[in-house]
Amino acid sequence: MAQVNSNISRLKDRVAIAALIAGAGLMVAPTGAAADAPPAVTEVQEVIITATRREEALSKVPVAVTAISGEQAKDAHIGNFSDLPSLVPGATFISTKGQSTANVQIRGQSTTNDAPALELPVAIFMDDIYYGTLASFDADFFDISQIAVLRGPQGTTFGRNVVGGALQITSNKPTLGELYGETNITLESYNRHKSTGFESQGFINLPINDKMAGRFAYSVKNVEGYMYNVLTGNNLSDQKSYSIRPSFRWEPTEDVTVNAFLQYNHENMYASGYQFFGQGGVVATHKAISDDPWDTFHNIDGTNRRDIYATQVRVDWAQPYGTWTALTSYRTLDAFYRDDGDSGPLLRNTNSINASKEFQFSEEIRLTSPSGERLEYVAGLYYSFENLRKQISFGFNGTTPGSFLGVLTGGTLQNETVTGDAHVESVAPFAEGKFHFNDQFALTVGARYTIEHKNGYTRHANGSVFYGAPFDVKFSKTWKSFTPRAILEYTPAEGLLFYGGVSTGFKGGGWSLTSTSPAAAVKPLNPEKSTSYEAGAKVQLFDRRLSINTAVYQADTKNLQVRSLVGPVLTDTNAGKQRVRGIEIEAVATPASGLQIGANYAYTDAKYKEFKGCAAGGVDCSGNTVPFVPKQDLKVFADYRWDLGDSGSLKAHVDAQWASTTEVSPLNYARGAQPLAKQFTDKTGIINASLTYQPQDAPWKVQVWGKNLTNEWYMAAPSNYYFYFVTAAEFAALQREVDRGVINPPRQVGATLTYKFQ
Repeated sequence: MAQVNSNISRLKDRVAIAALIAGAGLMVAPTGAAADAPPAVTEVQEVIITATRREEALSKVPVAVTAISGEQAKDAHIGNFSDLPSLVPGATFISTKGQSTANVQIRGQSTTNDAPALELPVAIFMDDIYYGTLASFDADFFDISQIAVLRGPQGTTFGRNVVGGALQITSNKPTLGELYGETNITLESYNRHKSTGFESQGFINLPINDKMAGRFAYSVKNVEGYMYNVLTGNNLSDQKSYSIRPSFRWEPTEDVTVNAFLQYNHENMYASGYQFFGQGGVVATHKAISDDPWDTFHNIDGTNRRDIYATQVRVDWAQPYGTWTALTSYRTLDAFYRDDGDSGPLLRNTNSINASKEFQFSEEIRLTSPSGERLEYVAGLYYSFENLRKQISFGFNGTTPGSFLGVLTGGTLQNETVTGDAHVESVAPFAEGKFHFNDQFALTVGARYTIEHKNGYTRHANGSVFYGAPFDVKFSKTWKSFTPRAILEYTPAEGLLFYGGVSTGFKGGGWSLTSTSPAAAVKPLNPEKSTSYEAGAKVQLFDRRLSINTAVYQADTKNLQVRSLVGPVLTDTNAGKQRVRGIEIEAVATPASGLQIGANYAYTDAKYKEFKGCAAGGVDCSGNTVPFVPKQDLKVFADYRWDLGDSGSLKAHVDAQWASTTEVSPLNYARGAQPLAKQFTDKTGIINASLTYQPQDAPWKVQVWGKNLTNEWYMAAPSNYYFYFVTAAEFAALQREVDRGVINPPRQVGATLTYKFQ
C-alpha cells in the first residue's frame, strides 16, 4: 500500500527533485584522454546473449528473454538481484529474512524455503557458475557485459532447478593488446535520518604480451540503510560491502583460449529492518509513536555478514567442426545473519540466527558447432558436487504474562537450534540441435538426463512447541529426470520471428528443515516437474525503429514444493499441481532521432490446480491463487538525448512501474488468511529518473538520478507474526494478524561521476 500524501506535498517534492536534476549540467570534472560522446539513437539497439549456449542476437533467439548490456545496467543503477524485477515483465523480488532468504519470482515460481536440501526454482548462473541456494543469492553486479533473464523452464541447456527461469550474468573478460579502464564514484542519500553514503566500481585492463592480458575489477559500497530503528537510532537495511575480481586471458595458439578469474565478495552490515502492521495493543502503541513505513522497532540492529569466493578456469578449443569448452568452477559461502527474531519491540524472541556454509565444485565439457550451418548443435556433460549446511536458532519467550506466545509455550522460554546438512551430487549429459529446413523454417530439439543424489542429516537440538521434541535423523535418495525441449520457428522475412515450443524443467526433491518429528524429517518432498507450452513473436519494424517481443504461455508444474503456515508451524509440502497462464509483451520504439520509449507488460494467472492440506485441519487450497504473483504488471520508460554540439550531449531517462496486489498465503484473502496484508503489496506509480551529461571529446560523464521519486511503498512478502505480538485476550477476540515484512526503499537521490582512461 502506498503512503498517502497530499497533492500539494507531492508537487513540491517533484519540483524539488526536478531542480536537483536540472543542476547536473553545472558539475565539472578533470579532463583526460578524450572519448567521443555517444551518437544519437536512431534504432533499437541489439543485445548479444548466450541463452542457447552460443552467442546470438536477442531478436533471433526463439526463447522468452529479457536482456540488457553492462552499460545499460550501469546507467539504470542495476546493482544487484533486487533491482532486476524492474526490468522483467511480471517478476518480483522476495525477501523474507534479509539476504539469508531472498529470491526472484518468475512466472509463478518462487520459494521461501531455507532448507539446504531444497533449492531455488529460478536458478542463477554467474559466468556459468550455478548458485542455487537462498543464502548465496543477491550478490553485487560489477564490470559485467550482460544480464539475461530467461523465462520458463530451461531444463535442457541449463539443467536442474530451472523450472521458473534462469538469471544469467556474464562478466567482462580481458582484452588482448589494450590498456584502458574506468572508474566511477556515486554519492547518494535517502534524505532521512542521515542516511547517506557512497559507492564506487571500476576496472583496469592490462596487456601482458601479445598473447596474454589481465583485468582487475572492483566494487565498494558504504551506504547507510533506509529503515530507521527508533529504539537504537541506527539505519538498518544498509549496504557495506566490497568485491574484487582479478581475471586472466591467455591465447597460446590461434585455436586455444584460456580465461580464468577469482572473485571475492564481502559484506558486513546491519540486518534488514522489518516493518509490521496489524491488530492488537502492541501495534497500536508503537504506531502512535511513528507510523512512517520506513521506521521500525527492533531490540537489536543485528548483523549480516557474508563471504563468497568463486573461481573458474575456462578453456575453449576451436576446431572446424565446433568448439570444445571445458569449464572448471568452484565456489564457497560463509554467511552469518542475526536479527530481532520477532521483528518487534518486545523480548518475545531471543536473537534469530541463520548461519550457512557452502562449497560447490562443478565441471562441464561441451561441444558447440559453428553458427550459421544448416545443423547447429551443442552437446556436453555436466557434473557438480555441493556441500550445503545451514543452522537456524530461535528463542520463543513465553514468560511474558498474558501473552499468546505464553499460551503456546506453557509460560516457558523455549530455545531451538535446527541444523541441516546436505551433500548434493549431480551428473547430466545433454544435447540440443537446431536444423534449418530452409531460410524460413527451423526446428530445435534437445534433451538432458539428470541423475541427482542427495544425502545428509537434520538435527533439532532442544525441542519446542513449534518444532517438536529433539531428534537427529539422516536421509538419502537418488532422483532421475529426463527434460526434453522442442521449438519450431518461422522467419518469413528479416526482422520477423515466430515460434512455438514445449520445454520442461526439473527441481530436485529434498527434505524439510522444520519438520516436527523424525518420521516427517526423513520423508522427502518429491521433485518438481514443469512443462511449459509457449508461442511467441519477435518483430523488428521500420528499419529497427520498433521492436516488439511477445510470449503467450501455459506452465504446468507437478509436486510443487510449497511452504505454508499449518497452525503455528511453517510446513513444507508438495502441492499436487500448479498451472500458470500468462501473456508477456516487451516493446521498444525510436520514433525520432534521440528519443526512445518502451513498455513491458505481463498478465499472470497462477493457480493451484490441486493443493490439499495447506493449513491445519486439512484445508483444501485447490483453485486458489499462488502467493506473491501480481496478476497485472506494467513498466514504461522514455529516454531522450539532446545533441549539444561541441558542448557534448545530455540524456534524460524516466521509468515508472505499476503492479497489482498479490496474495500472501496459499489460503488466499477470501479464506480469512491475513485479510489486512494484501493491501500492502501493490506497486503504484514508482518513478525513477536520471539526467546524464557527456562532454564532447572528454573522458568523463556525470549523472544525477533518483529512485522512487514518488516515495511510494509496498511490502513484497508479508508473513503473519501475530503469535509474538498479541495477548491471549486479543487472540480470543479474533485479533490474529500482525503482518511483518521487508519494505522497498524510499526516495533515493544521487550523483555519479564516471571517468574513462586509455
